[in-house]
Amino acid sequence: MPAPVSSSSLLSTFQDSYHELVRFVARRTGPQAARDLVHDAWIRLAERQRGESDAPAAPDHSPSTSRPYLYVVMENIAIDHLRHGRRTAERFDSSVREGEPPSPLSPDVADTHSYRQALAEVEGALSQLPARCREIFLADRIEGASHAELAARHGVSVKTVEREVMRAMDSVEAALRRWRGDAAASSASRKGRRRALSSLLGLAGLGAGSAAIWQAWRQWMPQYQIRLTTATGRMLNQPLPDGSSLTLDAASRAEVDFYATCRQVRLLAGSAFFAVARDTERPFVVQAADVQVTVLGTRFEVALEGDAVLVAVDAGRVQVRDGSGAQYELGAGQMLRLGAGQTAAVQTTATVAAWREGWLDFQNTPLADVARRLERYSPQPLRVEPDAAALPVLGRMRIAAAQGWLRMLPRTLPVSVQEEEQGPGTGRTLVIRRRS
Repeated sequence: MPAPVSSSSLLSTFQDSYHELVRFVARRTGPQAARDLVHDAWIRLAERQRGESDAPAAPDHSPSTSRPYLYVVMENIAIDHLRHGRRTAERFDSSVREGEPPSPLSPDVADTHSYRQALAEVEGALSQLPARCREIFLADRIEGASHAELAARHGVSVKTVEREVMRAMDSVEAALRRWRGDAAASSASRKGRRRALSSLLGLAGLGAGSAAIWQAWRQWMPQYQIRLTTATGRMLNQPLPDGSSLTLDAASRAEVDFYATCRQVRLLAGSAFFAVARDTERPFVVQAADVQVTVLGTRFEVALEGDAVLVAVDAGRVQVRDGSGAQYELGAGQMLRLGAGQTAAVQTTATVAAWREGWLDFQNTPLADVARRLERYSPQPLRVEPDAAALPVLGRMRIAAAQGWLRMLPRTLPVSVQEEEQGPGTGRTLVIRRRS
């Protein structure tokens, strides 16, 4: 008879596997019931540990022992929950004939076998990679080593490390596509693969695959994901599960992925302000175009402005790295604009993300960039003709008064502002051109 598994070991493994357990149970009960059942199981374990505190110490088993035990327990809890629900439904459902057997609730053996095949595909794909590529990928995903550290370790550039990681990820995704029978990668199939991998991780206790591969998947698969998009004239404040928050400007897009060793955000359009909760074990990384901003805990803004990326710090410090590998460090009240053909220089700033308070600040900003920014809030399309695009704008503007400010623009710049029809059914566009 196997030795009992101690509660301290179970609680430790439970904490590491919480999200996977929820997904595992959700396949049987649905997401809301799964969260409730897993939470109840955690409370029972915590109470059991308190009860053991005065008893002789039980042997503390490794996660390889605790994890299978947890999945068996959660499987039984899910089955009991479903059976209880069926009995309750039968009391009030006259259509259920007396003595009719319930539908089977045993684990899906076909799925289990399929997922083991998936792991074999993944392990095979990684084994066929060159040694350096495989080592870099596993160190990146398992150790959480930075790309700069891996570059120094292997005597290559940061760009080479990034290419090796992407090469390994592409190889793994290709293996999963073969497993799933997908002909080509797409956004829809990528979401499908992520759902399948979530279920795959939920079956980790069955012992399929090597420990290194499982650990790599744990680091790669996000524990939390959200895709954020704002409409014209609309801002969004999004709390994050670590206590951080993200404020997204109008007409902006961002993707948030939290992993076991890092928190990542990709800013795809517009501007975002971040208030980051400090976590020394999981740095917070924002990627905007080819610029990467890394912090532990601070408040800062990242904005895509045409071909440039703006980083401005309200509190704390951030590290910024551009596509060439050049690094900068910014403190509170400092900003940096990085873009092709622009000289990068750290500057001081009195306000950070003033748009959160309904204002926009322009410091000799080209009129074309000003118009692109105002389009985030304007119900009417704007167009600046090339002859007026480079005219500098200096000053502060209230977002709510942007339309009035545009119409008053000819008083401060040598331009005309007129509404023009752009085509049938397209509405009227506000066109700004230089006065002759």
